[in-house]
Amino acid sequence: VVVVDDSNRMKFVKMGGLDLLVTLCATCDNEAVLESATAMLRKAVSSSDVAHRLLDAGALPALLRLESEWIGTVKSYATQTLRSLERHSRRPWVPPSGRLTSPSMAYMLLPCAHPASMAPAVQKQMVIRSSTSVTNNGHSHGVTASADDLNKEMDAVHHDLESVERWLRSRDGANIIDDRCIEAGDAGIVLQNAGAQKAIREFFLSEEIDLFVLAYAGHATAAGAWCFAEHVITFDQVLGMWQQARAKTANTQARLLLIIDAPFAGQWAHALSKVASAAAFVSGIAVQAACGPQQQAASEPGQGGEFTRWFTQQEAHG
Repeated sequence: VVVVDDSNRMKFVKMGGLDLLVTLCATCDNEAVLESATAMLRKAVSSSDVAHRLLDAGALPALLRLESEWIGTVKSYATQTLRSLERHSRRPWVPPSGRLTSPSMAYMLLPCAHPASMAPAVQKQMVIRSSTSVTNNGHSHGVTASADDLNKEMDAVHHDLESVERWLRSRDGANIIDDRCIEAGDAGIVLQNAGAQKAIREFFLSEEIDLFVLAYAGHATAAGAWCFAEHVITFDQVLGMWQQARAKTANTQARLLLIIDAPFAGQWAHALSKVASAAAFVSGIAVQAACGPQQQAASEPGQGGEFTRWFTQQEAHG
């Protein structure tokens, strides 16, 4: 009766029913109950006032749980409710730090692992970023270059990330929070101690950052996944970590910029375009990719990636 009758549904909301529905979505594992709860939530999100009340009640992590763990009607209703929440809760962006004239920023600069240190499963998938001396014969996978060439390419990778860092620090109007930043030189230690996924997840959890910048340079798989020592990281994994971090913290208005100078980097932009209207916290993500989904990324020994060199120089001049 509550689900189908608008008058009863509004009475239910005013009586505190939203909190009950969110609690059920967060804790219940009964499919019939969850179908009813998500159906009611889906219909209840009809205004910005209700959307913000649900956000305050913790609806995002509860609905994200259902979207990731369930299938069928429960998943469908959870996804539709998330879309409604995003649509009704949109507002002009106010940096969560409150610094309207100087938003806070932190960056994480991630180099690929050296191919010699990659696990065999990662090495087998890897496509080397191309240059005049390091080639991978089109889309072929695995190490096909000399040790000296690979070392030169790793130097180019670090050169790229240092260029990105200089560019970020040259931007006017941003307040860089140094103790939240991870430079390329420190990334190896962080990745070795925590692992790439844990390191990125912890980076995203900050409450004080308005703009997160995650930059990656180096080799990748044919699907565009980033290559680290023990595993690869995909767009879906980074998106999931971003969504979970925003749902767990009060910092829901933060933005994420991904800068990728790697083979098939356009796969990330393509993947983002497919989920932009269907998932929470996606409207705050932007991707700057070195090449298209099926293209290589070029680099030159001693100069780094052509995209990074062009991007940082063009931006530096306006």
